[in-house]
Formats: sequence, C-alpha cells, structure tokens
Amino acid sequence: MHYEYKLPEWLAGFLLIVTVLLSFVGSGLLIAQKHAFKGKYEAVGAYLLLGCVTYQQLVYGRHSPIGSGNLGFLVRNLCLAGALLLFLAQSRIDEGRTALPGVPDPGNSVTMQSYLKLASRVLLVLLAMEFLTTMGWVGCVLTAPVVVAVAVGWYMTLSGTALLVLYLVHNVLNSAFWSLGDSYMKDVLRYEWVQTISIMGGLLMLVVNGPGELSVDERFRRKRF
Repeated sequence: MHYEYKLPEWLAGFLLIVTVLLSFVGSGLLIAQKHAFKGKYEAVGAYLLLGCVTYQQLVYGRHSPIGSGNLGFLVRNLCLAGALLLFLAQSRIDEGRTALPGVPDPGNSVTMQSYLKLASRVLLVLLAMEFLTTMGWVGCVLTAPVVVAVAVGWYMTLSGTALLVLYLVHNVLNSAFWSLGDSYMKDVLRYEWVQTISIMGGLLMLVVNGPGELSVDERFRRKRF
C-alpha cells in the first residue's frame, strides 16, 4: 500500500486494519446465522465480505500476492464471489424476498434462484482452471469431466463431492504452508490454503442445496415424472 500506491504509512495501516475488522465482522455474522441474530444480519455479513473481496481485487489485482499470478488471483476472487452470491440469494429467498436487491424476478423467486445457482456453479468451478496446468495431463484428464459435470449440474452430489476432493488434494499438495520455514512464501501459501477452503465451503453449499432448475439433473427429473 505504501510503496505501490504511495499512501502514507498511517493511512495504509488504517486501511488494512479496517479491512481485517470488516472481514471478521462479516464472517461472524454468517457463522452466527439464525442462532444469535435470528438471521437478521446474514445479508449484511454477505455484503461486507463481497465488499472485501471486491476491494482486495481492486487494490491487489495488479500485484497478485499468490503464486498463480494476477489471473489466478482474479479467478479465486470470482470463486469467492460466487459462493457469497449463492449464500446471499438463498438467504433472501428464504425470507420471501427477491433473490437480489434491486433485481426484478423474471417470473418468480425459483426462476431467479435457478439463474443464480447456474452463475454460482460456473464461478465455483473456475478454481479448477487455475490448477489444471499444475497437475499434468493426468490431472487434466481426471479433472476436466468433473468440472464440466458440476458446471452443467449433472449428478451434482457425486460430481460436486468429487470436485471437493480434488480441491482438497490440490490444496494439500500445492499450498502446504506448514512445510516451509519463516518466509514470505509461507504467508502466500497460507493465504491460498485458507482461500481454497472458503471456496470449498461454497461448493459444499451448492452440493447440499442442489444445482437448481437450470441443470441436467433437473431436466432428467422432469422427464421421469
């Protein structure tokens, strides 16, 4: 912040502290969910975290703090945004409101939810694009069909679980920060580790809630009935 954007050190420190505090508040509101606040501030927490993700992309996007470079940093932030968007939409629909504020429903809330789930599926599989090149041709052959299946919503429980396992394996193999000593790269890998875990949480939510109407699974279900 100080060397790249020429901000005074006190202002750079202040912005970092505010970002950390807002991230903790947003995460706390999502974790508490309906237990502490009866779901009243869930959307606020999602908005805060979406704001933090957007902020870090704008500020750090030119000088990526991760090993995969600027494009990988953008892909990871898009994945996080997809997970938060899915949570926000689901929370609002459960309350009987439109899926997103200011966005009219094209018919009914189920339809809007389906569009958002489709967008979330596409965003959540983007992380696989980052590590396809790091796993060799064997990794590509194993990963590509799973990525396509999740994106189109085919056998969502099975394909989503398989992608979760792939994300976990890749995270352990490529972001093993505990294997390094006290160095800058240890901080970079720790950042990648935690970010991937967050993306996996969004993917797990998608597996539990289903792929939505705009999916191959739903098409097959309609044919059966």
